[in-house]
Amino acid sequence: MLSEIFLQMESLGISDVVEFAIIGFSLGLFGLSLSAYRNTGMKRILFAAGAFALFAIQLFFDYFEEFFNLLDEDTADIVLSLVTLGILILFFMAIVKRK
Repeated sequence: MLSEIFLQMESLGISDVVEFAIIGFSLGLFGLSLSAYRNTGMKRILFAAGAFALFAIQLFFDYFEEFFNLLDEDTADIVLSLVTLGILILFFMAIVKRK
């Protein structure tokens, strides 16, 4: 199993590198958002932080699912769609939330 992972990682293409960069950027934004929340105490920043974290989780799940096919395609699509909905709701809450 571990050897399969290393073999697949050796064949990383440009799209894989871009996906990993997006995951890293999302996690970085998550960390910055948490830091901003600690400094300001604004609850709306927590909604944005949650959205950034969900975005990283969504991309990681999509990448992981592509290689290992743990769920059938319909179930994976539903999970990814629900996570996307969660991201949109969290960003919406970050915009409309009052102090």
